[in-house]
Amino acid sequence: MKLNGRRHRTELLAQLRPGRTHSRLELAAATGLSVATVSRITRDLVRRKVLLEVEGSRPALGRPTQGLELNGETGRVLGISLLYPALRLVVLNLRGEILRRSSVPLASNRGPAGVLQPLKKIIQSVARGGPKLAAVGLALPGQWDPVRGVSLQYPRIPSWRDVPIRKDLETWAGVPASLVGYAPAMAVAEQSQRRPAEPRNLVTVEVAENIAMGAIVNGDVLEGASGNAGELGHIPVDPDGPVCYCGARGCLETLATCVAVTDQLQEPSYEGAIGRARQGDARGAELLGKVGRILGTGLATALNLFNPEVLVLNGRFFDAGDLVSDPVRAAIKDHAVPSTLKSLTIEQSALGPLAAPLGAGLVAIRDAVRRM
Repeated sequence: MKLNGRRHRTELLAQLRPGRTHSRLELAAATGLSVATVSRITRDLVRRKVLLEVEGSRPALGRPTQGLELNGETGRVLGISLLYPALRLVVLNLRGEILRRSSVPLASNRGPAGVLQPLKKIIQSVARGGPKLAAVGLALPGQWDPVRGVSLQYPRIPSWRDVPIRKDLETWAGVPASLVGYAPAMAVAEQSQRRPAEPRNLVTVEVAENIAMGAIVNGDVLEGASGNAGELGHIPVDPDGPVCYCGARGCLETLATCVAVTDQLQEPSYEGAIGRARQGDARGAELLGKVGRILGTGLATALNLFNPEVLVLNGRFFDAGDLVSDPVRAAIKDHAVPSTLKSLTIEQSALGPLAAPLGAGLVAIRDAVRRM
């Protein structure tokens, strides 16, 4: 294939989205290629079974248009998230449909081995069973280097340093690996669930032991210069507050998570704290409300910065229902600018803990398709 032809095909493949139907006119407009060039490229991709021709939209008059979709049977992709306390995995086809899901507890008290050993075991198990893998995607928490494919730091495991995670994944799976930040992966997944019109501006936040925030800005996932955008949990809130595991003092993550609640109540579990509040424990209910307001104030900062159409709430913190969601919404109303609130919809995630592994899998599909 000539250089221009290869470049044109790569540009077209970059526009394809798992589970979506594309018209040739849409692809021509998105790429700037002529309809004739798009038709030639897609004809070859259909012949090679990368794309399937399906019925497209039905105009008021005339025959329905012919659409194009990724062929889900072309291969399987693994999507994995690696945030304590669990490794979560989904197996996808190339349409982005979930074929299998599973989770494995992670031991933070065993150092890097407590994370890497179960990761290696489950990848090798999936790679050996069933149809051949096309790719693997990993949603990484902590700091990482996207150029070298190295995980620099893992939350709450001080001995984790410079793990060559992309190389490890490719060795264990035998296929190319894609890395994405944990928070950006969530944003990719949440955007994919909102069809037919995907929002061009979306913020999603997961609150449990940690805080992760992902964003879609003007249609593109926000990753940052080093893949670490979205560290909402580490914005400073109280200069005299508790010391965070990152080394700073008074981060939002020290004041507005499940751990912040259980530590202050001296309650063994967050579920126990919720139970106390629902049974009339005034201190428990007051603390949940206070923590909810702190979180909502932090979220208002993110909303003022990114002005999204949709804010998606996720994570165990919101299992407390209106005990925390009402204070969160009240603080957002108090601190977000009116023009931001006017266009904002706040939703609870339907994906829950599957958001990050699904997003990692969708990124891996994107990269696998570009190699076809």
